[in-house]
Amino acid sequence: MKLDRIVILVVFVGIIAAATGLRLGPAQDSNGRPIILVDPPEPVSRTQFRGIALQLHNSDKLADYSLLISQIAQTNANTICLVVHAQQENASSASIFIDSRKTPSDAELTELIAEAHKKGLRVILMPIVLLENARSGEWRGKIDPPNWDKWWEDYANFILHYAKLSAQSETEIFMVGSELISTEKQADRWRNLIARVRSVFPGLISYSANWDHYRPIKWWDEVDIIGMTTYYDLTGGDKPTLEKLTRSWLSIKEDILTWHAKNFPQLPILFTEVGWPNQVTCAQFPWNYYQSPNKPDPQAQANCFEAFFGTWISVPAVAGFIVWEWKQHPDQDTGLKDTSYVPAGKPAMEVIEKFYRLPTDGQDPLAKAAAENAGE
Repeated sequence: MKLDRIVILVVFVGIIAAATGLRLGPAQDSNGRPIILVDPPEPVSRTQFRGIALQLHNSDKLADYSLLISQIAQTNANTICLVVHAQQENASSASIFIDSRKTPSDAELTELIAEAHKKGLRVILMPIVLLENARSGEWRGKIDPPNWDKWWEDYANFILHYAKLSAQSETEIFMVGSELISTEKQADRWRNLIARVRSVFPGLISYSANWDHYRPIKWWDEVDIIGMTTYYDLTGGDKPTLEKLTRSWLSIKEDILTWHAKNFPQLPILFTEVGWPNQVTCAQFPWNYYQSPNKPDPQAQANCFEAFFGTWISVPAVAGFIVWEWKQHPDQDTGLKDTSYVPAGKPAMEVIEKFYRLPTDGQDPLAKAAAENAGE
């Protein structure tokens, strides 16, 4: 598996190297700056991770989760991101724990990963920390315990536990963290943790940075894939037309690819949370699903996905996308009036399936790496 990871990275690096000729296109953003495009703007040249996230919030819903995995496999997705949770009381707590009422057992999770593989899906496992009793303005990006040593000890135990399970289950990608902004400056601790994960997990390793905080991270060179979310304000309050959204993404694309080419061109990018709630304010406040809970706007949500995938689907530096998120139970009503992130049952799902249906070159780097490894 270690060789698999190396070969996969070589494939990604080769693709990115072939596209290093960034050129200035004639288009300009809203501030009159030239937009950097990537040549050639053609369909992706490898099988991307085209996935959908499934949060595992209950320990007694194994049959339901199996059905949900089947539903995801019936879309054009080739990847599923299974999200498991640990809890801590609030941002000032130093203790992290797994609530067995809310998190599937190891045996159940292993069974779900196997089920996803049987359905032809590649698997990303993403353990995240949730605040059980968050105080005003708190979330995991603001964790600040009185004893960092104790917090890191608990967090490392949490991550290493699932890294070992991921290795046993042959999970393709393991996420070592998600949106832990207040911890990211502790580079030595992150480097140490990632090294420990590598000692038990032979697959690809990534970290999911918040959309506005991927630049300060100095230890990206320790992972295999740069992960980042997509919760940008795309309109500033303007009407979320497809034209407006596309202009915004072109400017963001320029910033990301310029940073990427300058700092970590050898690492592909994975958009780890691609999602907009079905709300009238989704384009301006995509991170806040409480903003307009009684004001659905399916067309705005669909436009957000159309503009995003239209901008990013064919960029060689991109390893893939994880749509946020799928249903919590098979018969959940996710129709036009549902204001959650779930795209199922809405025009947004048609957009996602359209882009996920686009062909690649038919060469799966994971399958190729495994075949080459087996031949040695």
